[in-house]
Amino acid sequence: MNRALLLSACVLATCLACTESRRAPTPPAETPTPVDAGTTPPAREAGMPDAGLADAGPLPSPMDGGTACSAQGLSPTPSPAQPPLPPAVDSMRRRIVAAAVACDYAALGALADEQGKGLRFSFGPDMDVTHFWRMQEQEHGEPVLARLVKILSLPYTKQGELYVWPSAFRENATAQDFAALKGLYPDEQLQAMQRELSYLGLRAAITGTGDWQFAVSGD
Repeated sequence: MNRALLLSACVLATCLACTESRRAPTPPAETPTPVDAGTTPPAREAGMPDAGLADAGPLPSPMDGGTACSAQGLSPTPSPAQPPLPPAVDSMRRRIVAAAVACDYAALGALADEQGKGLRFSFGPDMDVTHFWRMQEQEHGEPVLARLVKILSLPYTKQGELYVWPSAFRENATAQDFAALKGLYPDEQLQAMQRELSYLGLRAAITGTGDWQFAVSGD
């Protein structure tokens, strides 16, 4: 091989080596991580909205236009009566309690007039029972619906054709009758009524046919 040919071959080899050194290596392709549909999704980043229950807002309001009342949260099922009541009486008692706990003044008004108008609920001027009890609850702060629910779970007394709650409303009521009322009114007020043997708090009466006759307080 002559000298000129050898020199050309060396120059060509040198150029190829320089070209390969400047070429960036191609990185291997990433293998995607498989997603398991059963795994827990990653936690949401701070500041991102949550479409779940955390931001769902308040629970629905009580019945009758969202009006709250003193009976809200009490049990909608009264305690079993002893001795057992006639079916019509117990049915009315249970429906009164359920409507009061639901703060459903309209349902209470319907029960009051179910067998004809005539429910005694006030010794004052005549007005609609639903308006009267709503006014007592919301304007005067009187827990009339809570008291109604509670007395209908207390012992009752029989007066003629009427089943009356609580038993403290009967003549010659006992200390036990008044003890059952603890928490319904202030202790001083209950003690004064017991001394006078005259219960003047809220009382309710239902006839044997299930007609709601009165739910009234006072003398």
